[in-house]
Amino acid sequence: MSDEIFVVQALATGPDGFPYDEIADLAICRVDLDRGEYRTVYHNVIYYDPKRLGKKKLDYLLGICGLSAEEIYAGDPEEKVAEDVASIIDGKDIAAFDGKQEFGRYMTFDPWDITYRSSVMPSVSSKMPISLKCRSPADEPVTIRKAYRRLLKGDPACVGTGRRAIHLAQMTSELMIYMRGKGKY
Repeated sequence: MSDEIFVVQALATGPDGFPYDEIADLAICRVDLDRGEYRTVYHNVIYYDPKRLGKKKLDYLLGICGLSAEEIYAGDPEEKVAEDVASIIDGKDIAAFDGKQEFGRYMTFDPWDITYRSSVMPSVSSKMPISLKCRSPADEPVTIRKAYRRLLKGDPACVGTGRRAIHLAQMTSELMIYMRGKGKY
């Protein structure tokens, strides 16, 4: 296994996966497991017309991560974000807290399609106690925060009460480093 892994965390417009929902907020951290440190390398909100998304999806995003309709309207086009992400992760090892969510439900489909582009590593949660694993992929944001608070003391990622994709990627990166230190990742 490579000692450098790119942690990808995304927040979607709903809990149902593609084709019903789409990624709205995405972040990537590069984790150096040898050094036990990470660096945030990408974070972006994806543009959607709030009228097209509809009230149900807008309410979901506001509730799950605090992402407002104004922020979505000001985001970058999905194609541009997908190109940016591809330029970062092509040929690299990637992971997420729960790969079923990011990769299985969203990023194996266009415009992301990571198939044959990246090597998907085990989910960070796969090496954790069962009480810190996602019961459903849609529970991932809550489960990340729960695992982070339970296993890591003192908020090492300095995310406070952050709920956005960037905060989830940073917490997952810290959890990966912690699990590596325990010999479990």
